[in-house]
Amino acid sequence: MDIVGKQDARPTLDLDKTMFLAASDPRVVFDSDQRASLEPKDRRLLAQMRLSALRCRSRSRIELAQACAMVGTRRDIPPDTVLDALIRTLGEALGRSPRFYRPTARALSFDESWLLRLIAALRDDDLTSATFLLHSRVPAQVRRSLVHLVARVASDSDTLTRLADATDDPASPKLERIAS
Repeated sequence: MDIVGKQDARPTLDLDKTMFLAASDPRVVFDSDQRASLEPKDRRLLAQMRLSALRCRSRSRIELAQACAMVGTRRDIPPDTVLDALIRTLGEALGRSPRFYRPTARALSFDESWLLRLIAALRDDDLTSATFLLHSRVPAQVRRSLVHLVARVASDSDTLTRLADATDDPASPKLERIAS
């Protein structure tokens, strides 16, 4: 078969059509820093959650009942200790280990995004959203315990975000040491 005289049949790329299709796909993210879409206080809370996940990575897991008994209604427990208890028990509540990225990562994992939305819903008294988020991922037998810990973190979120002000600085020695 002779192909003389025919043009090369390579497919051409229509950029307008490609951009439209990519924009309609929720998995495609053009902004490389997903943290930019968060409010500043949620960005600081995310930094605290990630630091807590790094601290808890080498520590033993604890049961939800034990964490709730430890936290209880005592207000003398530091907010970062309550956050650590939540992070250490989150695997039991979800049925698998949650994924937390390093503090300097620009992307958000699904678990980080879900937990931030749950904390924000409880902080803003949006019980409909909080109920939906809980029912979508957490078994009924552990919901009450998890809500206790998350509500405690939500009520202490202002204190946690003030603690995270130092971690927002990318040149922070603490972040450099952890990220390396």
